Amino acid sequence: MSEDAPEKSIKALAEEYLSAQEQETSPKHLEETKAHLTELQERYERFENDYADSDPATQQLAERISETEKQIAELEEAQRIPEELKEQIIEEATGFMPTEEWLDPDVIEGLNLALIGERDSALIIEEIEISSTGDVDDLDDITRFDIIDVVRKLALDKLGRTSEVQEVWASIADTTKEEPFEIVTQLGRATPDEVVEHMDVDDADRETIRNRLGNATRLQINPYFREDGVYQLSTAGKHFAQKYAEIPEYVGNKSQEGAQQEDEGQATLGQNTADQGGDADD
Repeated sequence: MSEDAPEKSIKALAEEYLSAQEQETSPKHLEETKAHLTELQERYERFENDYADSDPATQQLAERISETEKQIAELEEAQRIPEELKEQIIEEATGFMPTEEWLDPDVIEGLNLALIGERDSALIIEEIEISSTGDVDDLDDITRFDIIDVVRKLALDKLGRTSEVQEVWASIADTTKEEPFEIVTQLGRATPDEVVEHMDVDDADRETIRNRLGNATRLQINPYFREDGVYQLSTAGKHFAQKYAEIPEYVGNKSQEGAQQEDEGQATLGQNTADQGGDADD
């Protein structure tokens, strides 16, 4: 993009990203086309050596190679554009504000797609489901600023510029909070009783599991959304599930199959995870 080009609004970026995503080719198709090109090139070399480059069959192979190279260039361009737009949206999200511009339906959908790979119609942050400005108008200042902080932190984590999100996950991983998190992730929605039914340990009871789920909601970044006693993943929880938990059954991972490996090389933990919530069941 030219330095003199006007900066696009977040709505324009989101609309372009969603449109480009629909046209994006699958990585498998690109790899298959590249493999086909290699086979054509091998046969061209054989025909050139055995029958000369003036032979009609050799010339046809040269044409096929040229056509396939052009097709690969088009496929790579179709993949490059959505990735660039995704990076721009995530970069913009480091300055997220719960304004009318950011809470436009297309922007929310594009932001979710960029952050968690799902075209969700709402942001679910700190147990608040946000699909329009009407959902934030009556929030108190503390909740409002917490929402801003979480969205920005998720964006910074995607860009590899913070370790805070990973530190929150570290207070879930390898603790009594992790198995309930995995079960809610796999089921999509679950009550404490349903979580108990899927636990590997025999001594887990509803009250213990309720406490473990509740403890997780008090972390710096809440992985859950609770409604009428039913737990499901928040936007942050989906980010945890995809990037850190590595739960193969999670549908969000399937939706990103074939996507490029993202966000490796996170910073080492910089603080005691006990400050994030600990393992207590009470």
